[in-house]
Order: sequence, then structure tokens, then C-alpha cells
Amino acid sequence: MAFNLTPRRGAENSVVVSLGVAALIIGIYGSKVGPVADAHATGANDGNMLASVKKAGVESTALMLGLALLTQDANIVILGGATIIAEELSYRHAIMSNPDTGQIQVTAASYAPAGGTGATGPAPAGYSASGMIEAQAG
Repeated sequence: MAFNLTPRRGAENSVVVSLGVAALIIGIYGSKVGPVADAHATGANDGNMLASVKKAGVESTALMLGLALLTQDANIVILGGATIIAEELSYRHAIMSNPDTGQIQVTAASYAPAGGTGATGPAPAGYSASGMIEAQAG
């Protein structure tokens, strides 16, 4: 099943709908996270703010994709996606900056490896670098 993502209405109406979706996305971020100035005023790397930004991003993406599939209009994905990226960058910069110094504050957790096991330390004996069990020499 292929989607025909050409606007079914005129180009000017497609742009109006896309701008409406962008306004909805900005509204979602504003209601879920609050103003960017408040994010700048909180402590650097606040866990609650990070969770709120993640929720706003997921909700905005679902809204954008749902409306794009409903209207079969690729312009919604283009403008909506650009709006989500701009909001994410703005809020993440605000959350990472220290309100006292205004500089980005990096924590040790920022440099943690992206493993999903939660294990720390060296690999157990008998495992190779590729994660496969080595044959034990008899």
C-alpha cells in the first residue's frame, strides 16, 4: 500500500494547515514543559524537565504523523518536523545550561556508554569482545 503524499488541496491551503500543525506543536511544548525561560532558570540537567521535554516530543511527533497520514500531505511532515527539531534544541540547550554561569554543564552521566544492560566493569571471563562465548581450550 503506497501513500500518495501530494497535497489534495491547493499549495496555499497546505501551507496554512502545516503552519497550524507547527502552532499546535509549539503549544504542546509550552503546556508540557513551560516557557524556555523557566527551563533556563532551573538547575542544569534537571530530570523532571528532561522527562517533560521527552513527553512533549513524543506527543508532538504522534500528532504530526497522525495528521500527515490523515491528510496525506508531506508539507506537514516537513514543517512539523522542523518545528519539533527547533523546540527540542531550544529546550535541551536551556535544560543543560547552568543558571548561575550560563554555560553548558556536562555531567558524568553524559559520558556513560549507551549499553542497555546496566552492567559496569569488565566483561566476565569467557566472553570475547564481540560478546560471543569463546570456546574453552581443554
